[in-house]
Amino acid sequence: MVYLISCQEKTVSNDNHFRIEKKEILYNDKKIYLGMPIEEFIQSINSEYRVAKYSLNERTDKSWSWKDGGEAYLNDNGKIKYFNININNDALEKEYNSIEEIVKKVGQYENFKEKKVPSEESIFYVWDKLGFNVAVHDNTVGQINMYPIHYTKRNIEYKLRTAGPPKAKSDVYIEIDDKTNVENYKVMLERQPKTEFKGKFTYDGRTADFSKIGYTGWNTMVKDLDIAGSSYDPPGDSKGWGRKIWLNYDNCLIDIKRYNNDNESTGSPSKDKVGKIDGVQAIEIWRFTEEDRK
Repeated sequence: MVYLISCQEKTVSNDNHFRIEKKEILYNDKKIYLGMPIEEFIQSINSEYRVAKYSLNERTDKSWSWKDGGEAYLNDNGKIKYFNININNDALEKEYNSIEEIVKKVGQYENFKEKKVPSEESIFYVWDKLGFNVAVHDNTVGQINMYPIHYTKRNIEYKLRTAGPPKAKSDVYIEIDDKTNVENYKVMLERQPKTEFKGKFTYDGRTADFSKIGYTGWNTMVKDLDIAGSSYDPPGDSKGWGRKIWLNYDNCLIDIKRYNNDNESTGSPSKDKVGKIDGVQAIEIWRFTEEDRK
């Protein structure tokens, strides 16, 4: 895991406004687009930024499947995780040291797949003061992401377990034995902007002002942008948990994700810590394929 951080000092604009209108994407008054050279995008933003890089080594993915719905896959820690979509059995659904251990418990598997995955590097340009980042592919803009709710309000930090008696569950972090989760948390946090997106987002002449919407303003955002109705529903059974704007030009998708902490999971901070949240987790602008619509 490698972090390379680079900063460029520039003047922060008084405005922070993304607009989608007249078949164009604009930042303040400057046209931007997916696939543009990142250096041109930087000039359009004209504000301080940093670069976060994460390198993944070449790896081999391994997975096994059983006729009864059981599946297993090789984790980064070298252990094999088993689960079954038809059976809820905590005694079986856990990590094992080898596939032989699993076979002794549930029987011989039906299929085995092995795939080599080449090394890759993910690169994010991060505008900490403005609350957004950009995923960069081949030195061009691949995806633009705005974050009105900070990562730490949705995810508890993972820390390696320390010696001594077990500590009580914390609203700040979870102690675990697997360092992979710790590393993944750090990677995700590093690519996130340090402050939340408090700018404006305009679609088809209607504007949502995130300096006013706050952590419980999901419905306010939907009303402000006038994106209610089935044409903005995400595919599948997740209606109400996101809004999607499919643009016919440039295969551009605006994916607006919702976060609600009514049902707290073990990996999220409690309401006592962060308060009630029902707001916009992220606005992501990226290219889609027809397969993404399904």
